Amino acid sequence: MSEENKTPVTEEESRSTRERQSDLKALREARGLTIEDIFLKTRINTAILQAIENGEFDLLPAPFYAKRFIALYAETIGIDAGPIQAGYQRYLDRQQAVPEEVKPVTVPVVPDHKPSRRSLVYAIPVAAVIAAAIIAYAFLHEQNPTGTAQRKAAVDAQKEATPVPAPAVKEQPPQTVNSVPPTPVPPAQSTQASPTPPTPPTQAPPPTDIRKEAPPAPGSNAPLTLLVEATEDTWLSITEDRKPPYQITLKAGQKLNRTAREFFVVDVGNAAGINVTFQGTPLGKLGRKGQVVHLRLPQQ
Repeated sequence: MSEENKTPVTEEESRSTRERQSDLKALREARGLTIEDIFLKTRINTAILQAIENGEFDLLPAPFYAKRFIALYAETIGIDAGPIQAGYQRYLDRQQAVPEEVKPVTVPVVPDHKPSRRSLVYAIPVAAVIAAAIIAYAFLHEQNPTGTAQRKAAVDAQKEATPVPAPAVKEQPPQTVNSVPPTPVPPAQSTQASPTPPTPPTQAPPPTDIRKEAPPAPGSNAPLTLLVEATEDTWLSITEDRKPPYQITLKAGQKLNRTAREFFVVDVGNAAGINVTFQGTPLGKLGRKGQVVHLRLPQQ
């Protein structure tokens, strides 16, 4: 939504937002908590925690996850989440109440052309000439039907008189039979049967020891790979090594591939909404629907 379409915030709402920000910060500091402490307890990204505390609701993810994060923030500092949720709901109502600008569509007007009198003057004689030619052709065709019938009979007689050649028969060459002289059979020789020595019993081969070896660990220089496949709409925050976190909301059916050199830190807003594969190995079910999960890959 563009800046022009946003509903202006009244002075009273702005003053209320500033007071709420100072109150939330004061309550948090009174309990001896920092933003980093809340992150360690809830695994919610520090940028989102700052946005909740400052009332910057436009920086929050989708409403489903934002309301969940607000509830966890309020529970951690020991306050009621109702006032914060109410302020966030007013923000959502303002966003939905602003109608989108509708651009007018200009439809070109096609002038209604009427045939001029001059075009009618030329069209009538041309139509009369065409009609006269059609009538003359039909009249001549009816007056001489005999010639047409004779030409048709001559064509049919020529077709019947033309002999149809018989298909050629391919002669097969005579087959030659080579006479093979019979092989002489040598006379049978009488041999004295000699006793057959006993056959020693055969020993069965020893059983082969088959063991499944674990895949070799990647080298120190090989990058780490992470594949995330979404089965439901799911918010993610992925930190690669020591880079800033990468936040995204995956839609159902979307995939995300990331690489790192040392480790991944993954925050999941809906544990049942994604399938995670690390280094080619699926991690299985992470948790239930709507559960916030924190992962560090590989585990320390």
